[in-house]
Amino acid sequence: MAKFRGILCLLVLWCSFVSADVSKVDPYRDAQLVKSQSDVGVLVEVPLSKIRRAGSGWEPEEVIRLEGDHFTSLYKINRNALLEEVYSHYRAELQKSGQEIVFECESRSCGSSNAWANNFFKDYLLYGADQSQFLLVVKDSTGAYQILYLNRRGAGDVMVRLDQVKPVKLQNTEFGIVAQIDAQDIPRIRRFVRDLSGDQSVIAFVTSSREGNRSAIGSGDQLIAAIEAGLGDQLKAKVRFINLADLGRESLGVNRVSFVYERP
Repeated sequence: MAKFRGILCLLVLWCSFVSADVSKVDPYRDAQLVKSQSDVGVLVEVPLSKIRRAGSGWEPEEVIRLEGDHFTSLYKINRNALLEEVYSHYRAELQKSGQEIVFECESRSCGSSNAWANNFFKDYLLYGADQSQFLLVVKDSTGAYQILYLNRRGAGDVMVRLDQVKPVKLQNTEFGIVAQIDAQDIPRIRRFVRDLSGDQSVIAFVTSSREGNRSAIGSGDQLIAAIEAGLGDQLKAKVRFINLADLGRESLGVNRVSFVYERP
C-alpha cells in the first residue's frame, strides 16, 4: 500500500507539471494533438535569432541554454486554416498573461525552415516553405520561456509546435543571462553591446576549452582580447569580462559569451 501511495504521488506531481504548462494556451479551433513529450531537468536551447549555417551544421545565431523542465506539444490544423490567423491566435494566447516577447520572426527572416525542422527541433513534420514559417519566443515574470514555431507543410496542413521551458531556479536566477553569442562572432557581439542603452553595462562570462598546448584559461584570454579589439575603446568600456575557461556550467556552452546586465 505504501508503495502504491508513493507511485500515486509521483503521478499527481507529474500530471500537475504537465497540466500547468498546457492549460495557459488554448489550441486553435479544430487543432489535433499529434504528440507531446515531457522531460525534467534537461538542457534546452531557447532561440533568440534566425538560424544559420555554422560549420558543418546549423544553429541560431543567438541562444540561451537553460537547464529545467521541458514540455513540448505538436498540433496539426487542417489545410483550410489561414496561416496568419493561426499565428495571431497563438501570439495572443502567449501574451495574455503579460509575457514579454524576446524574439519574433516570420518568413525568410527566420532562416531555413528545413534547418529549424530537422536540425533545431529535430522533427521533420515541421518542414515547409521558408516563406510560410513563424517563430515566436516569449518570457514570463518567473523566467519561464515559451517557444512557438508553425509552418504549412507541402500537403497543406498547418503544423504548430509549442515548447515550454521552466528553468531550475538555482541555475538561472543567479546569472539572469540576457544573451549568449558565439565568442568568435565579433560582429554580432559588437551589435549587442552597441544596442545597449546609454547608461547600461554588462558582465560577459566567456567560456573556452583547451586547444593544443594552450590551456582553457589561455584560450579564454585570447578570445577576450579578440573581442575587446573588435569592440574598440568606447564599446568595451561597457563590458566587464570574466574568463570562466572550462569551469562554466553546461548551460553556458563552450567558446561562448554569456551576457548579464550589471546591477548598480
